[in-house]
Formats: sequence, C-alpha cells, structure tokens
Amino acid sequence: MYSEAQIAGTHTEFGVMSLYAVEVLLAVAVIGGSLLDRKWFTIQQKHQLAVRLGAIVCVVAVLGTAFADRSVFSLAMTAHILFAFMVFFALLLDRVSVRHVLYAFVLSLLAPLALSVIQVFGGSSPASSWFGLAFRDAAQLGDAVFTVNGERVLRAYGTFPHPNVFGGFLGVALFAWWGVMASVRREWTKRKHVIFTSIGTIILMFGMLLTGSRSAFLGLFVGLTLVFVVKSIPSMKIARPVAAILGMIAVFGSLFASFYLTDLASSIRGGGVNEERSLIERVALYEDFVPFMAATNPLVGRGLGSYVLSFSDTQPGKNAFDYQPVHNVFLLILAELGLLGLVAALCWAVNVVWTNVSRFPHRDALYAFGMGNVILMICFFDHYLWSSWSGLALIAFVSAMMMRMGETDQV
Repeated sequence: MYSEAQIAGTHTEFGVMSLYAVEVLLAVAVIGGSLLDRKWFTIQQKHQLAVRLGAIVCVVAVLGTAFADRSVFSLAMTAHILFAFMVFFALLLDRVSVRHVLYAFVLSLLAPLALSVIQVFGGSSPASSWFGLAFRDAAQLGDAVFTVNGERVLRAYGTFPHPNVFGGFLGVALFAWWGVMASVRREWTKRKHVIFTSIGTIILMFGMLLTGSRSAFLGLFVGLTLVFVVKSIPSMKIARPVAAILGMIAVFGSLFASFYLTDLASSIRGGGVNEERSLIERVALYEDFVPFMAATNPLVGRGLGSYVLSFSDTQPGKNAFDYQPVHNVFLLILAELGLLGLVAALCWAVNVVWTNVSRFPHRDALYAFGMGNVILMICFFDHYLWSSWSGLALIAFVSAMMMRMGETDQV
C-alpha cells in the first residue's frame, strides 16, 4: 500500500492504492520471457481478436482517467486492470500448458483452505503484513460472520479480502478440478481416479460452505445445470441454442433478483440478522445508484475505481462504511467507464463466450463453460470481480480457460 484516498478524513478500503507482489512477479516473468525468447509471445490466430478487444478495454480505462473525478487515484486503479490483461494474455500463449495451469490454480487454494478452518472453528486468525493478511475475529464488528444460535461465527476468509471472493475462487476451482481430473482419466486406474476426484471435490465444497457465499453457490448451481443440459443433448445444433436460451434466462433471472432484493429479503426465514441486513444494504446501494448515474457523464463515466469516492462526493453525510460499490459488475463498469467501457467489455466477453461455445461438445470446453457461469452469476450479486485485484485476476483466468480449454492441440 503506497497511498490512500479517504472519505471525510476516514479510512475506506476502497480508497487504498496498492501494488501486489504477484503483479510485480507477473511483469518480471512476461518482460523477462520476451527478452530471453523472441517467440515467447506466440498466440494462435483464433485468439488474437480477444486480445485486441481486451486491449481496447484497457485503452478506454486509461483514457478514462483524464475524465475521472480523482485522476491520480483512478490511474492507480487502472494499473490493476492492465496487470489482469497481462494475466489473460500470458495464459493464451502457446507455450503455456492448460493442464499445469489448472493444477496450479487448485493447489494454490490449499493454504487458504487450511487457514479458513482455523478462522471458522477457532473464531479468529492473526494479521501478517508480509502475507497481506488482516486480523479477523468473530467478535470484531465489520468482519463477515454467520449467526448460529444467536452467536457470531466467523466466515472463512482464507487469504482473501472477503469470504465472497474466496467462495468465487472455490466455485471456479471445482470446475478446474473436474476438468483436470477428466484429462488424466486414461492415465490413472479407475479406483485412483475416483478417489482423487472425490477427495478434491469434498475439500473444495467444504471450503465453499465455510465461506457462506450465496453468489458463489448460485454460480456453481447454474453452471452445473447448464453443463448437464448441454451434455444430455446429442446434437450440437440443438445444444448450443439451448445453452444460449438457458443462459439468457439465468441472466434475466439474476437481473430480476438483483433489482427486487427487498422482496427476497423480506421472505427470508431463519437466514439470520446479518444475512438479512446484507440483502437490505444491497437494495440501498441500488437505490443510490440511480441519482449517482444521473450526475455522471454516461459516455465516459467517473473513472476506474472512482465509484465509492465519487459517491461520497455526490451524496455526503454518510458513514464511510456506507459508501460501497453497487453490487453489480455491469452497473459498476457503466458508472466508472461509461457506455464506451461497458460496450467494449461486453464485446470482449461475447468473443470469449463464442469461442468457448464453438468448441462444444468437447469435454474441457464444457468445464470451462461451467467456470464462466460461476463468474456470470457473481457479476449480478457482487462487485469484487471489478473492484479488486483478486476479482480482476479471476476474470482473466476464467476467460483465458474459456478460450483455451477444448483446443484439440492443448497440452
């Protein structure tokens, strides 16, 4: 963390300017690799359109800093999207093994899973500046908790900034695990394959339960449903439009749920005070979004990362904690990058999805399709996929896997 923008002299997590060690390592790897080998940047022709469209999103984000309310802060946040694009680009390189990347993604979550058990059953976890971990405690106001028999139980953060972020990673990891296990089926005995697949699935599912992330579970459910539907249809001429129709139903259903969360909140029974308050707060953020956009240039927006700070400027007088991004990635992009940014991002996303769907019924393409649906559902109920480095990196990873999984020549 190298600087901070505050709200009325008060700290806000959405005002912190930071650079992650993994971003530095990523830059070193890409730059170093290109210097050592001129052919390092080899990417298949069919992937180059997605790279160009992604680059356009980055250009819009950079240019948008000129119109931002706080240009310096917006430029600092733009660095994260540039690094995320670098992740996407690097994973598309021909030299990168898809199987090895999937293995690495799943294995990287083992340490956070171990820490999450300590957090939930121990009630707290220590801080560590070296590993970027904040102190967590069930009794500490502001930390995410379950309410069990009237008692506060800490939700699983792992090494992530919020349980919902951890839940999203685990939801994607389940499809990654199933995909990598399917790729080694012929190399292993049936018994060994079943045992390892089952153990990995149980561990990841257990971790998801500890996070309590409803958006991640919704994404997992929708992803599994659509994958099973597509697999059960023998003709791809029928399966692809069916998948598109079901996907649109899921999108509009999520939009409906997003805008009518008040009714959902009032219908909760036994969800607990914290869960109901969370839903009601999200409704308030949607209500605040309308006047915010009315005071925003719809073409260029307020600048990347500027939503919360601009929100505090246009509607002063609230507590710093009350200023949060709207829990919808598409609306957040619209507010920060305007119509130009939203259209550019949607064009890039459509190209990624089209590439993935065109490879049906390839087994690996279906697993990547499941990953994509996890991300899509989260987009309608959380903001972290756009507002944090972790979320941007997750989008980059899933999008690259959707582009590559199902290639006939993949390693």
